[in-house]
Amino acid sequence: MRISTLIVVFLWLLFGKSVQANDTIRVGVLKYGTLNWEMDVVEKLKLAKQYNLNVERIPLGSPQALLVALQGGSLDVILNDWLWVARQKEAQRDFYFYPYSTAAGSLVTHPQANIKTLADLRGKTIGIAGGNTNKNWVLYRAFFKQQANLDLAKDVTVKFAAPPMLNALLAKGDLDAVVNFWHYAAQLNAQGMTSLVTMPEVLKALKVEGQVPVLGWVFKQQWADKNSETINRFLSMSAQARQLMKHDDEIWKQIPTFTQKYPEQVHPFLIEGYRQGIPDALAEAQKVQLDSLFQLIKANDSQQALTGNLGGLPDDVFWRHTRVR
Repeated sequence: MRISTLIVVFLWLLFGKSVQANDTIRVGVLKYGTLNWEMDVVEKLKLAKQYNLNVERIPLGSPQALLVALQGGSLDVILNDWLWVARQKEAQRDFYFYPYSTAAGSLVTHPQANIKTLADLRGKTIGIAGGNTNKNWVLYRAFFKQQANLDLAKDVTVKFAAPPMLNALLAKGDLDAVVNFWHYAAQLNAQGMTSLVTMPEVLKALKVEGQVPVLGWVFKQQWADKNSETINRFLSMSAQARQLMKHDDEIWKQIPTFTQKYPEQVHPFLIEGYRQGIPDALAEAQKVQLDSLFQLIKANDSQQALTGNLGGLPDDVFWRHTRVR
């Protein structure tokens, strides 16, 4: 009996890593969000198994539902922006942020609106996604003021609406231009409409250089500190999936949530936009850029609706990822 026990212990020590149950990661996704594309790749290629993970995709109907589920503990990770993570510090709620995408909003114009320069926007009707407490509004307003002495709040007619509605209104000619999120802007580009300004151009003009991650993986600090190996494996798996999507054209044909939702003529525009948004690994320079962006937003956010009482971006919002394979 003693010898049998020793054999079992020896075998567990020798092979335990390969036979242990996979660690589970519960990933919150919007039902129709672009994160589903990556999750399809993970499932199609069985990437989770390679990283000894069990990835559960949990679809929810709104960004707010994802936040509630994350805070309540029924999700482990979601995609969200770094500014939300920073603001949680004020409420003593600690989360980590790890970069996912630099893709952001673009200003797209209707071909019949005769808009060739920023000055041509004066007197026009512009739709903006996200409302007047969104980073798009704050940053584009600062950019227009700097570049064309144009005040979005006074010199144009602004209409706030949901992204799909903005696209529909622009297509009908009820709007002259829209500032919409990247994948909605890509769909307009596929219809022959032009992006007059992109967010990277806005940030560069406002002296925020380089790759600036807009979205990132967000997860509780306490959970990640206890499960650092698990979250590192998940982040490495995610990075591998996106590298495949960045370089392999064929893999896009195997993504149901992509091929079944969008017409074929839109595919190249969406793929290009997605690939342009894949950032390099988090570096010290990106932290500096995000802090510069925070200060820029704070300086132009008159009611401090986005930045609150924070004087700067807290250092401990960034997860230090150790890549694994």
